[in-house]
Amino acid sequence: MEPFAGIEAFSRVVESGSFTRAAQRLQTAKSSISEAVRALEERLGVRLLDRTTRTVRPTEAGLVFYARCRRLLDEAEAARAEVQTLGAAPSGSLRVTAPDGFAPGFILPGLAEFLNAHPAISIDLVEAQPYANLVDEGFDLAIRITPNPDDRLVVRRIGLSPTVIVASPSYLASSPALTAPEDVAAHRCVGFSPLAWRDSWRIDGRDIAIAPRLLTNCTESLRAAALAGLGLTVLPEWMVADALAAGALTRVLPDFATPTSDILAVYPTNRLIAPKVRAFVDHLVREMKRRGFGRR
Repeated sequence: MEPFAGIEAFSRVVESGSFTRAAQRLQTAKSSISEAVRALEERLGVRLLDRTTRTVRPTEAGLVFYARCRRLLDEAEAARAEVQTLGAAPSGSLRVTAPDGFAPGFILPGLAEFLNAHPAISIDLVEAQPYANLVDEGFDLAIRITPNPDDRLVVRRIGLSPTVIVASPSYLASSPALTAPEDVAAHRCVGFSPLAWRDSWRIDGRDIAIAPRLLTNCTESLRAAALAGLGLTVLPEWMVADALAAGALTRVLPDFATPTSDILAVYPTNRLIAPKVRAFVDHLVREMKRRGFGRR
């Protein structure tokens, strides 16, 4: 622990600009701070601080070393805090953002069970929120559906979201036959404006150009449009599973592959995942498996 003690003492001197203030922050004697920094410089064989009677400033080498030390101390603090929370019961307000249509399928059906199991947790659910800065907007967790997650995000893959091409039986009864992917181009289509599939659907590894007669930025409206007989559309299978089972919608070109995306739990940071967040994500994983969309 002696090297670590020297690193902490040195870092506090740099941050406070004073041996005296560093000693006060660490609640120790000024002489102890001075000795720890001196011993650290001797071990490294380089001067880290320029000292005068009035000021203490890091040398060029000291600035480089401090940048590394700061990350080391931050990690140590995060580790301490995370260990301390492991035994804590999940509690507090959990602020979650999810895509439109996701909550009715996966969050709300089992939410009573979760809240009964965790009476100290309350949920603040924000739906259809554009991709946001989770920290700035105060979110503990975001649910995102994408085939290509950002490598910079801290994510847990909690499920799969296969897409399907669907239409109402009434629309199909009065429309040209569909036997191959290229037949889609001759049909009336409804597109989802935020994504690339607004005018190009990937079917069996090929991009099929379409000319949407209707565009919408809401997946619930996509579903309603298909049910209303407005044409073909592409939707996550979980959004239309009930309509397919009831015969209200028909899957088109079922023998041709369509894209599958990951359903992700996205955290603001990879440090200190609160018990309330961990408990909720574990619950979602179980819910998705129960409904047949869990990770295989």
